[in-house]
Amino acid sequence: MHGNTKVKGYLTLLAVYAPEEGETEQANEFYEPLQDQIDKISKNDYIVFAGDYNARVRNIPIDGILGTNGEITADSSGHKLKEFISVSELKITNAFFRRKEIHKMTWSAQGCRPIIYYILTNKKPSPLVNDTNVFRDTVLLQTITY
Repeated sequence: MHGNTKVKGYLTLLAVYAPEEGETEQANEFYEPLQDQIDKISKNDYIVFAGDYNARVRNIPIDGILGTNGEITADSSGHKLKEFISVSELKITNAFFRRKEIHKMTWSAQGCRPIIYYILTNKKPSPLVNDTNVFRDTVLLQTITY
């Protein structure tokens, strides 16, 4: 992250790696403690959760939560992620910025190029997020520009 915007409050930054598609029990075990962490954070603080959610959420917009700049595919993990962000009042920043396809996906295999890496924020930092970009690299997966 970079920029020189003055902000007040605390920032909770969390890197995540969710279970693979189809691992329903493990997904529940993943999202429950994550929700517990969110519940402990003040609504006045900044939340950024970034990582591999192993979820495909589709590009059908949900007001303030999901934009139209994703992919056309969804899966059960994507539905679970959308349910989680709706309840937690989070936003998938990736889906709000138009990017070339090559800058949305981090990998491809057998012709499949899914979007599974996301940056989630709560409402407080949302107005400060000007861009979200994917880098196809093993060290740096995504950045947010403030």
